[in-house]
Amino acid sequence: MPPFQYWFSGAGLAAFLALLATTSTLGYGWFRAAVTEMDSARNKADSVEQRQKTERAKNLIGVALSDGNKLLEELPNKDEDQAEKDARAWGQKAYDLIAAAYGEGEAQLLLDSSGFVFYSDGSEKSKIRNWIDGRMRRLTGLIPRTDNLLTRKEFNPSKFD
Repeated sequence: MPPFQYWFSGAGLAAFLALLATTSTLGYGWFRAAVTEMDSARNKADSVEQRQKTERAKNLIGVALSDGNKLLEELPNKDEDQAEKDARAWGQKAYDLIAAAYGEGEAQLLLDSSGFVFYSDGSEKSKIRNWIDGRMRRLTGLIPRTDNLLTRKEFNPSKFD
């Protein structure tokens, strides 16, 4: 080992400072790499969960569309009161699904018929058919948009099976 005075000379002090700087920089670099890797793993897990929720919500909206088609097929064979009750129940179920998955704004859009043109013979069943048709148009428009919308963190798809 060099004498004690060597460490306080210019070359020795420079070597010591270089060693100290390298050690602290490497230590911090390793720490940042570990933190970055941990954040990346967490974000990857979050995005996988988000994609699964989005896919599940999309499937449930597809089920709601299928149920709406069944309602339209059964409509001529039902009396007006039962048809209206079934349509309202179906609409409420779809509204609850969308509110849980995407929030009240998207759910309110489901109930809006702005921009749609409906044809009717004036009968009550015709009005019910048009109401179901309008909700189905909104659901059909929502399906492609689900890829760009974030499902809410508290959305639990199992409640809608």
